[in-house]
Amino acid sequence: MSKIRVLNIITRLERGGAPQALLETIRPMSEEFDIDLVTGQTEDADLDLTQEVIDSGLPLIQVPSMRRSPHPLRDFEALRHLIRIMQKGNYDIVHTHTSKAGFLGRVAAKYCKISTVIHSPHGTILEGYFSSLITQVYVYLERITAPIAKCIICLTTREIDQYLDAKIGRREQYTHIFNGIDIGAFSTVTQTRQDVRQSLGISPESVVCITVGRLVPVKGQSDLIDALPMVLEKHPDTHLLIVGEGELRDPLVQQTQHLNLENHVHFLGWRNDIPNLLGASDIFALPSLNEGLGLVLIEAMAQHLPNIATQVGGVPEVVLQGETGLLVPAQSASKMAEALKDLIANPTKRKEMGEAGYQRALEHFSIQSTVAKTSDIYRQLIGEKA
Repeated sequence: MSKIRVLNIITRLERGGAPQALLETIRPMSEEFDIDLVTGQTEDADLDLTQEVIDSGLPLIQVPSMRRSPHPLRDFEALRHLIRIMQKGNYDIVHTHTSKAGFLGRVAAKYCKISTVIHSPHGTILEGYFSSLITQVYVYLERITAPIAKCIICLTTREIDQYLDAKIGRREQYTHIFNGIDIGAFSTVTQTRQDVRQSLGISPESVVCITVGRLVPVKGQSDLIDALPMVLEKHPDTHLLIVGEGELRDPLVQQTQHLNLENHVHFLGWRNDIPNLLGASDIFALPSLNEGLGLVLIEAMAQHLPNIATQVGGVPEVVLQGETGLLVPAQSASKMAEALKDLIANPTKRKEMGEAGYQRALEHFSIQSTVAKTSDIYRQLIGEKA
C-alpha cells in the first residue's frame, strides 16, 4: 500500500516558532507519510533554516514569491505557483501553516479540487503581531477560507475560542494539539554549568536569567531589559543572557548601554548549544507580547528551569501559575522585575518549580505525543474520504 501523500505549506522557514515546530513534527512523520514541504522566502538571512532543511534531505519546494508581507501581484504569483505544485503532486492531504500560506494554500487546494485540507494557524493573529488594519484583513481572509479546511488544528483551547469569537470557522472543525519537543535531547548537556559560565565570564555564584527568541518587537526583550535595573537594586549579582538575532539587536544593545547594563546583559546571537545555556541558567524569562504556545518555555522546562512569562496567547496552558513558574502582564517591566526578584530570593522555590515543570513537559509536551496526534488526524481524514 502506497504512503499517504501530504503537502505541508508554510510562509517561511526561520528559527523558532511555527517553522521549528513544523519541522520537529514532520521529520519523524516522514517514515509513515510521503511528505513534501513548500516554503516561501525568509527575509532575514540570520534566521533562515532553508539550507539546513535541504541538507537534512527533507523534500523541499521553494516559492520565492510567497512572503509574509502583503503584496497583491507577488501573492498572485505565489498562488499560481502553488496551484502548479498541487496539480503535479497528486497529494492526498494539503496541510497549511500560518496566515499567508494558510490563505494561499487553501485557495490553491480548492482550485485543484483537493478535498482533504488541514490548517494550523500556530497561534492567534488577533493580538500583538500586526496593525489593526492588517489584523482586520487577515481575519477576513481567515473567515472566507475556513470552510475549505476539514480540520483546523490550534495550539490551545484558548486559541480555538479566540478564532470562534472572531467568527472564523465552526466549532466542529477545530481541535487542538500542543507543540512538542524532544525532551531527552533538551535534557542533555555537553558542557558543565561551570564551563559554560566561565566561557561567558559569569561566576558560579551569580544568578542567571536567560531568554531565547527572535529580536523583534513582539518578543518583548526591551521590557525584560527595562526590568533589570530594578532587579539589580536588590540582587546586584544577576546576569541576563539574550539568545537570538533580529532587527532589534542594535536598538536593544543601545538600550543596554543607556541603562549601564553592559556588565550584566550578554547578547549571544543564535547558538547551537541551547541546552548547555539553559543548564547554566537559573531562570527562564519570556516577555512576549503574543505567543502561540512558546516552545522555548518547554525547552526550559526540560532543563528543570522555572519560567517567568507574560500571560499572553497559549502561555498560561504551558506555565502553571505558582506551580511551574510565574505569569506577569505583558509590557510591564515592573511586574517582570517583581517576579524575577521573587525567584532570585527563593532558590528552593526555583528548584521546586523547575522539577514540576520538567514533569509537566514529560507528560504533555513531548514530540512523540504531537506526532502521534497529528498522524491520527491524517489517517482519520483519509479514512473518512475512503
